[in-house]
Amino acid sequence: MKKKEFKHPSIYLKILNKNKSTISVEYKNNEFDEFGNRKIKICKLDLPLFFNKLSDNFSQILNKLNDQELQKINNYLTIQYKVLKYHENNNNNESINVVKDSIELVEAFKLELLSYEF
Repeated sequence: MKKKEFKHPSIYLKILNKNKSTISVEYKNNEFDEFGNRKIKICKLDLPLFFNKLSDNFSQILNKLNDQELQKINNYLTIQYKVLKYHENNNNNESINVVKDSIELVEAFKLELLSYEF
Protein backbone atom coordinates (compact mmCIF):
# COMPACT_ATOMS: atom_id res chain seq x y z
CA MET A 1 0.00 0.00 0.00
CA LYS A 2 1.12 3.50 -0.78
CA LYS A 3 1.52 5.76 2.25
CA LYS A 4 0.28 9.30 2.09
CA GLU A 5 1.51 12.05 4.38
CA PHE A 6 -1.20 12.98 6.86
CA LYS A 7 -1.35 16.53 8.16
CA HIS A 8 -3.11 16.39 11.48
CA PRO A 9 -6.23 18.54 11.60
CA SER A 10 -6.51 21.50 13.95
CA ILE A 11 -9.25 22.94 16.09
CA TYR A 12 -9.43 26.69 15.62
CA LEU A 13 -10.36 28.32 18.90
CA LYS A 14 -10.20 32.08 18.61
CA ILE A 15 -9.34 34.74 16.06
CA LEU A 16 -6.97 37.22 17.61
CA ASN A 17 -6.60 39.65 14.73
CA LYS A 18 -7.84 40.09 11.18
CA ASN A 19 -6.11 42.21 8.58
CA LYS A 20 -7.78 42.03 5.16
CA SER A 21 -7.52 38.36 4.23
CA THR A 22 -4.98 37.36 6.88
CA ILE A 23 -5.90 36.28 10.39
CA SER A 24 -4.01 35.40 13.54
CA VAL A 25 -5.72 32.49 15.19
CA GLU A 26 -5.35 30.32 18.30
CA TYR A 27 -5.56 26.62 17.57
CA LYS A 28 -4.62 23.20 18.82
CA ASN A 29 -3.61 20.06 16.99
CA ASN A 30 -1.65 16.94 17.93
CA GLU A 31 1.08 18.62 19.94
CA PHE A 32 0.93 17.92 23.68
CA ASP A 33 2.48 19.54 26.75
CA GLU A 34 4.23 17.67 29.57
CA PHE A 35 0.86 17.03 31.27
CA GLY A 36 -0.69 15.36 28.22
CA ASN A 37 -2.87 18.34 27.29
CA ARG A 38 -2.97 19.67 23.76
CA LYS A 39 -0.92 22.85 23.40
CA ILE A 40 -2.68 26.00 22.31
CA LYS A 41 -0.65 27.68 19.60
CA ILE A 42 -0.96 30.75 17.40
CA CYS A 43 -0.51 30.98 13.65
CA LYS A 44 -1.28 33.31 10.78
CA LEU A 45 -3.53 32.10 7.98
CA ASP A 46 -4.23 33.56 4.59
CA LEU A 47 -7.93 33.14 4.03
CA PRO A 48 -9.25 31.96 0.67
CA LEU A 49 -11.13 34.51 -1.43
CA PHE A 50 -14.55 33.01 -0.71
CA PHE A 51 -14.01 33.93 2.97
CA ASN A 52 -14.20 37.62 2.01
CA LYS A 53 -17.98 37.54 2.12
CA LEU A 54 -17.73 36.54 5.78
CA SER A 55 -16.24 39.96 6.36
CA ASP A 56 -15.36 40.50 10.00
CA ASN A 57 -17.71 37.92 11.48
CA PHE A 58 -15.13 35.96 13.45
CA SER A 59 -17.54 33.26 14.52
CA GLN A 60 -18.49 32.50 10.90
CA ILE A 61 -14.83 32.34 9.92
CA LEU A 62 -14.05 29.97 12.80
CA ASN A 63 -17.04 27.81 11.90
CA LYS A 64 -15.92 27.58 8.28
CA LEU A 65 -12.33 26.76 9.23
CA ASN A 66 -13.44 24.08 11.69
CA ASP A 67 -15.87 22.65 9.15
CA GLN A 68 -12.95 22.18 6.76
CA GLU A 69 -10.98 20.44 9.51
CA LEU A 70 -13.95 18.15 10.20
CA GLN A 71 -13.95 17.14 6.55
CA LYS A 72 -10.24 16.28 6.82
CA ILE A 73 -10.96 14.13 9.87
CA ASN A 74 -13.83 12.32 8.15
CA ASN A 75 -11.70 11.62 5.07
CA TYR A 76 -8.87 10.31 7.23
CA LEU A 77 -11.20 8.05 9.21
CA THR A 78 -12.71 6.64 6.01
CA ILE A 79 -9.23 5.67 4.84
CA GLN A 80 -8.24 4.27 8.23
CA TYR A 81 -11.31 2.02 8.36
CA LYS A 82 -10.36 0.66 4.92
CA VAL A 83 -6.81 0.06 6.13
CA LEU A 84 -8.16 -1.68 9.23
CA LYS A 85 -10.32 -3.96 7.08
CA TYR A 86 -7.28 -4.81 4.93
CA HIS A 87 -5.21 -5.78 7.97
CA GLU A 88 -8.08 -7.76 9.49
CA ASN A 89 -8.47 -9.72 6.24
CA ASN A 90 -4.73 -10.50 6.29
CA ASN A 91 -4.57 -11.28 10.02
CA ASN A 92 -1.92 -8.61 10.68
CA ASN A 93 -2.61 -8.40 14.41
CA GLU A 94 0.10 -5.86 15.24
CA SER A 95 -1.03 -3.57 12.41
CA ILE A 96 -4.65 -3.98 13.48
CA ASN A 97 -3.80 -2.66 16.96
CA VAL A 98 -1.83 0.29 15.58
CA VAL A 99 -4.64 1.30 13.23
CA LYS A 100 -7.28 0.90 15.97
CA ASP A 101 -5.25 3.16 18.27
CA SER A 102 -4.95 5.74 15.49
CA ILE A 103 -8.70 5.62 14.84
CA GLU A 104 -9.43 5.98 18.54
CA LEU A 105 -7.24 9.08 18.87
CA VAL A 106 -8.72 10.75 15.79
CA GLU A 107 -12.28 9.90 16.89
CA ALA A 108 -11.57 11.57 20.26
CA PHE A 109 -10.17 14.63 18.45
CA LYS A 110 -13.29 14.69 16.26
CA LEU A 111 -15.53 14.70 19.35
CA GLU A 112 -13.52 17.56 20.79
CA LEU A 113 -13.88 19.49 17.53
CA LEU A 114 -17.62 18.85 17.48
CA SER A 115 -17.91 20.13 21.05
CA TYR A 116 -16.98 23.58 19.75
CA GLU A 117 -20.27 23.48 17.84
CA PHE A 118 -19.99 25.21 14.53
